[in-house]
Amino acid sequence: MLVRKSGATVEFVEANQIGSAMDSAMERLKNEGYNPMYIHGGGHDLPGGISLVEAVQTLKIECEKTGYKPNYIFHASGTGSTQAGIAVGLDLVGWNDVKLIGISVARQKERGTQVIEDFANMLAHHLGLDKDYRGTIDFNTDYLCDGYECHTPEMDEYLDNVMRKTGLMFDTTYSGKAFYGMMDYIKKNNISGNVIFWHTGGLMNLMK
Repeated sequence: MLVRKSGATVEFVEANQIGSAMDSAMERLKNEGYNPMYIHGGGHDLPGGISLVEAVQTLKIECEKTGYKPNYIFHASGTGSTQAGIAVGLDLVGWNDVKLIGISVARQKERGTQVIEDFANMLAHHLGLDKDYRGTIDFNTDYLCDGYECHTPEMDEYLDNVMRKTGLMFDTTYSGKAFYGMMDYIKKNNISGNVIFWHTGGLMNLMK
């Protein structure tokens, strides 16, 4: 709907052809006199990572107004940009004792963790932070439900109840899967203290 309303065009390709198709489109549009912007999936580039660092800086400023500090931050973790950006941001603002837990929405533990570590190290180096993130990332894969866009009837029912009670929207691909995972994780591990759920959207998935 948004594509139609904006007048944008769409080109469908196989997953392994996305990179080459994007490169070709960029070249074509430049030759036609346009100034195109390449937006990486999941914001998995330096601008995307820096935006999350800045979001953490804003979070700290807002928390300090009321004397609040989180003990845990949970969020949906996909391409790794969000988790890497928040992790670096927490260190930069001096909140390195805050436990950051990413709930995987698709990737298995080994690959997902490595991508986050690599991106966090690149981002830290760019920002002048001397830290190696290898072995520091908590990437939880207990709630994959067999993979991307997969969910269970129990998850569906739980999120429907949450949305009715709170008015907050949760999809079963990203934020909803992570919120369900967080609540179950808290219960199973007897988590206490200040907990923040970092809502990363997902409304478009509810509109399919």
